[in-house]
Amino acid sequence: MGIRGLFSYIEKQGNKFLKDHELTSTTVIVDANNLAVTIYKSSYDMDPAFGGNYDKLFAEYCDFNSLLKQCNITPIMVLNGALGVDNRNRNKKMKNRHDRLRKSTKCFPGNQYQNEVFPLFGVEVFINACKMFNFKVIQNDFEADEETALFAKSLHYPVLSNDSDYLIFGVKQIPLKSLNLGKGMMARYNEKGKHSSSLKCKIFLADKFVDYLSLPSTHLPYLGVLLGNGLIDFKSLTSPHNTQKNFNIQSRIDVAASWLRQHKIDDVHVKILSLVEEEKKEDLKKLLAYYGKTEGKPTALEYFFKGSGKKIIINSKGNRALPQWFMTASREAMFPPWILRIVCTQEFFYFAQVEELKEPYSLLPAMDIVKGLSAVLLSHDYRNISLESTNVKVAHLAVQFRSGATIEERNIPFYEGQCVTIPNLEDIPLLPSGTKERFFNQVMKLNDFQSRTIKQFPKDIQMFIGSMIFWNNETNPSSHQVDALIMMLVVQRSVGKYGHRQNQASDSFAGMEGDPNNTIKNLWNRLDKSDCDLAIKILEDRGCTQKSIAKPKYKVSRYDSAAKSSNACKYYKRTVHKYAEFQMILYFATFMNRLLGCPYPETNSVICFNGFFLHNLASYIFSNSNWIETFSTCKSVYRLLKQVVLTFSSLTKGQYKQDNSNETLRNLDDMLMRLKV
Repeated sequence: MGIRGLFSYIEKQGNKFLKDHELTSTTVIVDANNLAVTIYKSSYDMDPAFGGNYDKLFAEYCDFNSLLKQCNITPIMVLNGALGVDNRNRNKKMKNRHDRLRKSTKCFPGNQYQNEVFPLFGVEVFINACKMFNFKVIQNDFEADEETALFAKSLHYPVLSNDSDYLIFGVKQIPLKSLNLGKGMMARYNEKGKHSSSLKCKIFLADKFVDYLSLPSTHLPYLGVLLGNGLIDFKSLTSPHNTQKNFNIQSRIDVAASWLRQHKIDDVHVKILSLVEEEKKEDLKKLLAYYGKTEGKPTALEYFFKGSGKKIIINSKGNRALPQWFMTASREAMFPPWILRIVCTQEFFYFAQVEELKEPYSLLPAMDIVKGLSAVLLSHDYRNISLESTNVKVAHLAVQFRSGATIEERNIPFYEGQCVTIPNLEDIPLLPSGTKERFFNQVMKLNDFQSRTIKQFPKDIQMFIGSMIFWNNETNPSSHQVDALIMMLVVQRSVGKYGHRQNQASDSFAGMEGDPNNTIKNLWNRLDKSDCDLAIKILEDRGCTQKSIAKPKYKVSRYDSAAKSSNACKYYKRTVHKYAEFQMILYFATFMNRLLGCPYPETNSVICFNGFFLHNLASYIFSNSNWIETFSTCKSVYRLLKQVVLTFSSLTKGQYKQDNSNETLRNLDDMLMRLKV
């Protein structure tokens, strides 16, 4: 949650409350959400305006994890769970969503680092990077801060986080700001080839802080209550003769500490509640419980260390406990926290991505997948509702949509499958794989031919191809947008992380089937490394990649049809928006597949996604109708590209558009009409 201005205040005090420290050969608890965002913002070539360079982001996370390994540091990565279930700070969180909406629609290359939005798959890429190093990742059931603090204090582990709440909780906190993160971190820590054995940082001295304020440590949580909310008028803490109207963080700390020194610990709770009107007391009690929690064991963290944990009881029909397999998967970060929120509150909050303001919200094409996923999550309650009864409301999901520059909430009915029974959440581990695959295909609108043909592709990209088919059917992309996505997948998957190219292209395909009757798998297996390198060189020469000699400056062009030219330096926000729609579809399809026990193989193919590369590829292909012949000298790449383009065309019956210049823009109400809202 955080106390605005407190960290800046601590930093300005120099070494008064922060001590130089070398972190080595120890266990640390990491605020994983905070770390993922901090590394993202510390890296200067993420190009936020293009919707996510996941290959580069994955490389940055791996670099940091390598440093932890090198310094013999064992991290316990703790992710937040379903925030907002208790409605604490609901208005503040809604304000934050509106702020992300504003940034996402204003973002373009010229201002992208002032309006950057953490990309959709960012946390999933972070988790993949942690699992690659066998680091423990655990997701709390709900908000993690207080439980993490309790856990850290009981085991005497330091916490890595920029969240100022930990300053109030009194744990040994290491601010992430004090680490030298971001691009080139490995080189900075390993100067002249000498490997560093420790991470230089600063550690917060809570005892020095309370001594400076002349407060006992027992009063520290109440300082957080007074500073961390807008419920209390600070004038009520001062003398009646005080005429001060505005309080900066320094004066707020001084006033709050002075007021606390006047009251004994036994009286503080009641005195604080007396400072607010009756209608604000419930919110203040929640804040007191948050900062003042001193006993009780964390549920998710307890599960991680002891293999057990409390059952989560959802206050819905029947007060049922969620299935143990589901809670285990959630705590192991297999599902993002919004999945648990749907089960708890039947709410679905706004997702921010860089997108075009005048286009409909990028989530809309994926809503049928969200509805199908929600029907499975709420299958127990859903089955007990008679849709024919006039006495029972039809079950729905409260979804937050972007409508223009604002966020609206609409009630969306659950998925109503006509052909296949909705799997019951409790029974999923016991269901035959064929049953789960049929339901998945129905939600994704894949027919038998498409389902069979998808399996001709390598296992790790089958979900990617299935999502492309859905994207094509729902959004009607232009041919250059489809072809660019295919080209990016072929090149990125074949060469490795772009900018961190692997020297052995063939090693990337170890374990891939070599069925001679399967053309695509065979062609992929037979890719030649020198052909891949030549293909990359061709793209570099045409300004499509971040490896180009001079990174182009961008001119904003809202519509793809604005000018047919070979200039790859135009920024097409509408192209970015189209790929934002694809990301939404791939994202929700990935987690529906995982919820169903993976009827399709798991995919890490999102690591192949590079929004900058993709945008420039689309621009290049748009201005070169015979683009595929550009790669005729890269024979193995050329053959594979032709086969994938031909196969995808057969999967979609060649129905993607050749030009979208005359496309009629849809609005929120038109799309919701199709969803039967």
